[in-house]
Amino acid sequence: MKITLWKFLTFLVFGTALQAQAQISPEQFQNISQAFQAEFSAELAQQKAHLNINRPPSPQMPNFWWDLNERHASYSAYTDANGFTEHFLFLFGGYARMPGMTPDGVVMTLCHELGHGIGGAPYKRKTDNTRASTEGQSDYFAARSCIKRVLKYIPEFQPVQAPNAYTENLCRQKFVSAEDLYNCFRGFQALEVERIFFRHLTNGGGETDYHTPDLTVVDTVELQETFYPSAQCRLDTMIAGLLEQERPRCWYAP
Repeated sequence: MKITLWKFLTFLVFGTALQAQAQISPEQFQNISQAFQAEFSAELAQQKAHLNINRPPSPQMPNFWWDLNERHASYSAYTDANGFTEHFLFLFGGYARMPGMTPDGVVMTLCHELGHGIGGAPYKRKTDNTRASTEGQSDYFAARSCIKRVLKYIPEFQPVQAPNAYTENLCRQKFVSAEDLYNCFRGFQALEVERIFFRHLTNGGGETDYHTPDLTVVDTVELQETFYPSAQCRLDTMIAGLLEQERPRCWYAP
């Protein structure tokens, strides 16, 4: 489904690895949406499914989601009587306009939301008949698989380099090829945006760092529908995904 966006989105971007200012135009967001379609449409069609991103509630309200100021992104799905599933990803304007947002950050967030639909087990324990991957699994899917699949369609927003020496070393310890290092560095740049969001999400208390992992060890995976791992645990999970490591024990139990 083609969605036309009319409202320009302007973002202030900060951090040593980010440019001083950036502007994400409606055309750029449309390109991101089209990149998801290009990468996943055939795969989903084989699963009797279709992907919708910011589908408006009616043709008369094409800007509906972008006019909302909430800093929010979400996933929902509907399966009809014939077993055909519609996956819906929503990214509200308030989220997209957050200080520090970048195109790659939007991709990582949409990858997380898509992960609820196709990220695999473990699944949340839901009261309805729908199935959704847990928050931790969706984070892992986003960083391990989805982001590198989508970013190949997205022009570089900034020079691709690791955010700092520590993350560069993590990538170089794992990867050798130029392509793998590129994907790793660019993935860590997207995680810088996730860190900004975690800080907002917990009212300034969600400080995270790459070298201070959550040392919690769980015995079972929490499947409650509303459960989220800690901000640090979520960052650790995405780091593990980028580095193709096992899911961390702060939320995952084999």
